[in-house]
Amino acid sequence: MHPPDIEKLNFKSVKPILICDADEVIFDFMNTFVNFLEKYNLKFIWRSYALDGNIVDKNNKAVDEKDVKDILFNFFKKNTLNMKLVSGAKESLNKISTYYNIIILSNIPSEFYKLRFEALESHNIHYPFFVNIGGKGNVCSMISERFKVLTWFIDDSPYQIASVKKKSQSIKTILYVQNKKLSKLINHKRCWDFFSDTWKNNEKLLIY
Repeated sequence: MHPPDIEKLNFKSVKPILICDADEVIFDFMNTFVNFLEKYNLKFIWRSYALDGNIVDKNNKAVDEKDVKDILFNFFKKNTLNMKLVSGAKESLNKISTYYNIIILSNIPSEFYKLRFEALESHNIHYPFFVNIGGKGNVCSMISERFKVLTWFIDDSPYQIASVKKKSQSIKTILYVQNKKLSKLINHKRCWDFFSDTWKNNEKLLIY
C-alpha cells in the first residue's frame, strides 16, 4: 500500500477542516517508546522536548543522532500496530467529525504507512490519513488555501505549530500535550493559539 497523494483529497460535504497529528495525539507514542527502549537497555531521560540527546545507554551516554533514527525506525516497525490510543482521542474525534472534515497528518516514515493505516482501521478510526516529511506548514497551508474553509491544526510539537503559523496565520492551532512529563519540557516561544492537555478540552475549543 502506497501513501495517497494529498493533492487528490476531496470531501463529500463542505465543513471546517481539522488537521490532526497521530503520534502522541491519537496514539500513545511516548509511553510505548519508553517501554521499547527499556527492552534494549536504553532509557529516555526527559531532559528536553526532543528525541535527540534524551536517549541514553546504561552508562548514561547519549545515543548519537544516526542511531536515534535507526532506533525510531525499529520502534515503528515493531510497535505501530500495537500502540494504545491516547485517552479520549477516538471518542472526541467522532464527536468533532460531525462538525469538521478531519485529516490525519503524520510524520511516521512512509514505509510504515500501511501499518499505521491498519492500526487506525483496527480502532475504527476512518479519516483520510497522509504522511509528511519535515515541517507541516506547506501541506497545511495548501489544504487551507484549496478548500477555503476555517482550518484548525492540532499537534504535540511546538516546532510543527511554528511551521504552520509561519506559512498561514489564519490556521487556528492547538498545541496538545497530554503527557505530563513532556508538558514540563516545553520552552518554545509561544506560537500556538491554544494549549490543551485533554481531548475533552479539544472538543470545547473546536465545537463550543
